[in-house]
Amino acid sequence: MSTGRCEFCLEIRNCPVCNEPVENFSHVGVRGSGLTKSTIWHIAHPCGHRVEISPEKISGTPGGAKLAKYKGGPVWKDGYQWINVFWGSYWVGNSWVGRLNKAVEDIESNSSYSGELSQYNVGAGSLEGHALITTDPPSSVSEKDIGNAINSWIQDSLVKNIGTKGAYNIFLPAGVTATLGSDRSCAKFCDYHDTANGDQGPFFTCEPFPCGSGCNQCNSSEFDTLTQGLSEEMVELKTDMNPGTGWVIGNEEICDYCDTNFVCNRISTGEYINAWYSDAKGACWKP
Repeated sequence: MSTGRCEFCLEIRNCPVCNEPVENFSHVGVRGSGLTKSTIWHIAHPCGHRVEISPEKISGTPGGAKLAKYKGGPVWKDGYQWINVFWGSYWVGNSWVGRLNKAVEDIESNSSYSGELSQYNVGAGSLEGHALITTDPPSSVSEKDIGNAINSWIQDSLVKNIGTKGAYNIFLPAGVTATLGSDRSCAKFCDYHDTANGDQGPFFTCEPFPCGSGCNQCNSSEFDTLTQGLSEEMVELKTDMNPGTGWVIGNEEICDYCDTNFVCNRISTGEYINAWYSDAKGACWKP
């Protein structure tokens, strides 16, 4: 994770949840569940509580204005790679492995959906492949746990080391809960993207097994729930690899802005995806 302070949490000295002193914050790009808003979360340390940033300061004016601002951090370049990591024995022989590999390829190669991100000086990448980690994860996995696990898998040659030139999609098995500070997946969030060490990476998306409710606004399909979240985290990681330092709209990333007035979309290969805000068109993406 990347820790420090940004313009939104700079002056917060005590956690408003527990009133304990705050040493610093980690910033994570999160897709909210149910009534929890999709935005950049500010998690206070050492207490681990999520601090609400209110009011959210959205720069610019909707309706054709340039909303997204670049803050100087790393973004995705041509030739960068995705590696899908399926964590746990649950995925052995599971047909979703092939389907999710195809989904990543389809999302990344779609000339309209991912290709138009070039307006943000974001390049085109590809799926390098996937890794199946047969050792089961614990029942609860934090963002720190995932960062440590990726570094361990690289060291043990279980996962290719792509350095800062790409990212890992981490798929958790059914029955495993992802945590962010004191919040749990499904209850408060659907999925997220983060970095294990700021601009140095490794960068990753965390895709918990699809939630029963709150994370799919199109239908009741678990797989479609997963591709919606996957598409959002891939787009937001590419444009904001170290959350809050790349392309943002106030305290939101470019998909978060469009989640507020969600419209169900699919790309030409059939996957359900979440829209992102196009500065070039002054509107949320449409097929």
